[in-house]
Amino acid sequence: MAFQNIIERTLRYFVAFFIFVYGAAKPLQFQNNNGFPDKLVSELTGMELMWSFFGYTQTLPIIIGLLQVTGAIFLLFYRTKIIGILLLIPIMTNIVLFDIFYEVKTGATVNAIVFLVILFVLLIFEKNRISKVIQIISSKKEKDPKRIPLFMISAVFAATLFFVYTYLQNTI
Repeated sequence: MAFQNIIERTLRYFVAFFIFVYGAAKPLQFQNNNGFPDKLVSELTGMELMWSFFGYTQTLPIIIGLLQVTGAIFLLFYRTKIIGILLLIPIMTNIVLFDIFYEVKTGATVNAIVFLVILFVLLIFEKNRISKVIQIISSKKEKDPKRIPLFMISAVFAATLFFVYTYLQNTI
């Protein structure tokens, strides 16, 4: 059991360090359109197009970077590591997909894939704690006799809200 704890902590700290560094560097990574503004869109490679897209504004890379830094910090502590894993998996999945489909350099793509795989391995290490949470969430409760009328009223209100919202959007 001690060996598994060492492996789990080592993987957590390893991936936390790298994701923290990458997240902290995000604002610098995409600043100033990275030197591609003089090219036509049709002349850009997939990677240059993606870099130009993310470099258009500093706000999105900063948000992504903050989420990566937050997830990395959460990975460092026992009580918050599952939150960190669950926060980072969608972010890293998105990064892997961008890297693959926009043909980012192989080294960066491999790094992102390795970090994503490690996050899934860390999730597997937490299977007992996660299954307890799932059991609590999915445990059966007593059936409320008012559930069907409540569902119908809520569905009617939701449909009404949908149509009003759609109507207002079409009039603007």
